[in-house]
Amino acid sequence: MAGNGNSGRPAKPASLHILQGNRSKKNFDELIEEIKSPAVPVAAPPMPDVLSDDAVAEWERLIPDLTALGLISTLDQMALATYCQAYADWLRYQRLIAQRNAQSTDDLGGDIQTFKTGAQQMHVLRQLANDAEKRANAAGAQFGFSPMARRNLKTAPAPQGELFPNEQRDAATRYFS
Repeated sequence: MAGNGNSGRPAKPASLHILQGNRSKKNFDELIEEIKSPAVPVAAPPMPDVLSDDAVAEWERLIPDLTALGLISTLDQMALATYCQAYADWLRYQRLIAQRNAQSTDDLGGDIQTFKTGAQQMHVLRQLANDAEKRANAAGAQFGFSPMARRNLKTAPAPQGELFPNEQRDAATRYFS
C-alpha cells in the first residue's frame, strides 16, 4: 500500500520553488498563478454573536493582522472563535486569581486549596486558567500565534520592495547606467 495524503514530506510552497530555482521543473506559469491566487480567498469571517466582551476585543485585534498576512478566510470562523473565547476565559480566570491572591494571607498566594480534612490541591481557578491556556495555545497554533507554529505556516511572500534604498539606488543608477 502506498500511503495516504499525510505520507512523506509536505509540499513546498510555490514561492519557495521559484526562489530556490525550481529544481523540480514545475510549470513556471502555474507556480506564479498559485502565488497570485490562494486556494482559499483571504477574508475575515463573520464574528459569532456568542463571544464574550474580551473575546470580541481579541477578535477585533486579530482580524486586521491575519487578513494582512493572508492567514484568515471565511472558513476559519470556528477556529478563530475558539481561540478568542479561550483567550477571554484565560483572562477572566487570571483576573480572579489576581483578586484572590490580593486577598490571600498565606505564602502560597491562593493557588493551593486546603480542605477541612487537611488535603490540598491546586485551586479550581488555577485549573480552569491552565485549561483555558491550553485551549488558546492549541487553537492559536493554527494561526501561527507561537514561534514554532509560525515556522510551519505557508504564507504568501511579502513584497520584496526596492533592491536599493533611495540614495543607494540613485548612486547605482549614476554609476551603472
